Amino acid sequence: MTGMPRCFASLGRRPGSALAPASAFARATVAVALAGLVAFASGQALSPFAELSVTAHGTQRFDLATGFTELPEGGEVVDRGSGLRLEAAWLRYAEGQLLEATDAHVSGPFGGVFAPRLTLDLAERRLHAAGGVTLTTSAGAVTAQTLRYDADDGWLLARGEVHSDAPELVAQGIWYEAEGGRVVLLPPYRYVDGPVTLRADRFGAPLQLTPERDDDLAIIGYDASTTLDDDLRARVAAASEE
Repeated sequence: MTGMPRCFASLGRRPGSALAPASAFARATVAVALAGLVAFASGQALSPFAELSVTAHGTQRFDLATGFTELPEGGEVVDRGSGLRLEAAWLRYAEGQLLEATDAHVSGPFGGVFAPRLTLDLAERRLHAAGGVTLTTSAGAVTAQTLRYDADDGWLLARGEVHSDAPELVAQGIWYEAEGGRVVLLPPYRYVDGPVTLRADRFGAPLQLTPERDDDLAIIGYDASTTLDDDLRARVAAASEE
């Protein structure tokens, strides 16, 4: 490991060593679940209702002044292109602009997502979830207090008591890059990879996990370091000031 102020790796993992393929982060719960949210918030899925169908579970109320349709008894939103499905106890939306939901469940090939409060900014292509978010796949579950994703920017940020059992992980926050697959754990964190444990207290350095790929571009492991790429260092610094 390089650049490890107030951060250590147990059992003397050598600097820059890759994580074992069997526990490659992208094949674990966190990345699979985050990829599911990225898919739901991607450009195609959020092309202003071009591929989305909305079904009310009860009555619908249209406010002519605001342009919002409210589903007070909840409803279902399906992306016909990907098959992703959102069900919520309460919904309101303005076509091509905004969708808000409470007690929302998103399901698809990746697994499921639950968020007490979820907002899809259709015009800006942004997703916000709050109130305690749970991401579930066949491998396990990841929990966080809040989550946001910007489809144009391509980065997802989960914050607040982030926890996963597979892989074993606790962190204050996680940055996840949809396209390149890079991950940053925000301190304090503890990350277990087999016999090796990487951890930092709240004053420690963030941990970057960079995917290593084979000739077919499949991820076979991760290189872990507290020396962040320049763009990630700027992103983490900006987020800490929010």
